[in-house]
Amino acid sequence: MPEALFDQMKELLRETFEGGLPGQGTQYLDSASGIRITLKSLSAEQASRRPGQHPSIAAHVRHMNFHLRMTYEWVMGDHSRRDWKGSFEPQSVTTEEWARLPQELETTRNEFLRIMSELPADTFVSEGAGIGAIAHLAYHLGAIRQLLPTS
Repeated sequence: MPEALFDQMKELLRETFEGGLPGQGTQYLDSASGIRITLKSLSAEQASRRPGQHPSIAAHVRHMNFHLRMTYEWVMGDHSRRDWKGSFEPQSVTTEEWARLPQELETTRNEFLRIMSELPADTFVSEGAGIGAIAHLAYHLGAIRQLLPTS
């Protein structure tokens, strides 16, 4: 049973990052709405914009990386206090920083999957199978898509 649950979690995380597969249904409204494709065409300037003083796209990406890393650290026993508000800073990025941020998020995703796959089955289930972390990513993906430039 935990293997099937892990496979479902892994597929939902894949879809959250990569979007839906061609010709198949999706958990999201738009099959091309994954994190990777959403961020790919953005410049550092676009990622740094703060319309209405909302957090920038870059800030959301920083926070998603922070949260996903914090999730696997937490299940491994590190329950130290975290700077949630600070995880959105800085709001702006240089071209070089913007090139790195999505790569760092992909690295954290892979580490999250590795750690979740190595958890004992009862721990994996009792920790919620990573579903809360994926829901959190989905929330921020939606927030990012609301901030996408229209031109």
